[in-house]
Amino acid sequence: MMYSLYAVGMRLRARKITALLAAAFIVFAVIPPLIILSNSWHRRSEAARLLTRAKMLRPGVATETETRNALSPFNGYLVHGWESISGQPTAARDSYDISNYPGWTMRIAPHLPAWVNERIWFLPYTIFSVSPRFRNGELVLLEVSEYQPRLDSIHPYAAILRVYSTNTETNDPTLPTNFAGFVVNPIEEVRTDENGKAIGSRLVSRKYVSLDERASSEQFARSFDFQLDCLTSVFGCQGAKRILAIGE
Repeated sequence: MMYSLYAVGMRLRARKITALLAAAFIVFAVIPPLIILSNSWHRRSEAARLLTRAKMLRPGVATETETRNALSPFNGYLVHGWESISGQPTAARDSYDISNYPGWTMRIAPHLPAWVNERIWFLPYTIFSVSPRFRNGELVLLEVSEYQPRLDSIHPYAAILRVYSTNTETNDPTLPTNFAGFVVNPIEEVRTDENGKAIGSRLVSRKYVSLDERASSEQFARSFDFQLDCLTSVFGCQGAKRILAIGE
């Protein structure tokens, strides 16, 4: 009888341990990814709102105060910075950065085992950014960009839009050569074997789009057509053309 009671007690204890292990698995292996995934959808919605605000800003027309007021709902994503030439600050360069991962992942990741990190970073890290540049109280450049890293290169997939003003773009170091109001500069790559022969098709890894008020309304609209589903895609966007599908 005593043995029977002992066996029952051991089975109950084993069930409790199993239940605790199952609960721990759910907490550490299921809940964090669900939180990260739901956060990515929230950030995608925030990025869409930020993009809408950015479309309404015009360099050479909007003041610094007007720009900051328009983007103030996103101050929680704001990073202050300066643009420098030869070590001397030349223009205030702020950046409103929205990534698809919550901040706590960055803080705890270095302290986690490798197998845990492999499961946390299941979404390709993606960041959407709106960066206004100010000089003398005026908006002189608006840069909109979206980046996503790639496993096979130090260079991320990226699409970068720069909106200028003819009143302020003289001698701007980022201005394309012979700029006439609108230009798309894709950066293509192709893998090669040891003999230099191409393997697979060419890939547009980065794309730079530049425009000012001389661009047509159709060119302006297409230049802002960023694919924000990159922030929530488990498979990633795999190229700049997927992030921003625009040609000349």
